[in-house]
Amino acid sequence: QNLILADVKLADLYKLWEKARAQGLATPNIGLLTDIICCPGGDFCSLANAKSIPIAQAIQMQFDDLDYLHDIGDIELNISGCMNACGHHHVGHIGILGVDKDGSEWYQVSIGGKQGNDASLGSVIGRAFSAEEMPGVIQKLIEVYIQQRTPEERFIDTVRRIGVPPFKAHVYAKNEVAA
Repeated sequence: QNLILADVKLADLYKLWEKARAQGLATPNIGLLTDIICCPGGDFCSLANAKSIPIAQAIQMQFDDLDYLHDIGDIELNISGCMNACGHHHVGHIGILGVDKDGSEWYQVSIGGKQGNDASLGSVIGRAFSAEEMPGVIQKLIEVYIQQRTPEERFIDTVRRIGVPPFKAHVYAKNEVAA
């Protein structure tokens, strides 16, 4: 999530940025994969089926190279801990929904969602994943995007052009789980 600090004087802006940076709150990742929209999830919400914040943190740790993130480009990743969809997973270019399977936390992945004038709901790529698998799943989605994109093409546009099957095939090729 992003913080908005209103009424900051221009003369104080650099000092504020230095203090934010010292606290780890000044990463220049707006619009990038690690600029994640994430509900509070199971850590703070009694309605959640699964934790969402640890998933966001694991993905951010997997993709910690800002140069690589800028090379990847514009991707909206949204995470919801339950079907109430407070994280708007259904309209994320990549959406993650926490689900309960026999008392365990699992994560359903969708791609192709978008908000705005050309809005669309994401399509679920297949069966759910464990928390430990999620950073690798996102990595595999990004690998397909990088292999298939045309110059200057955004993730959402690549998904719309080639569809879900190439992403699904790559994610599940070596990621067989008994879920």
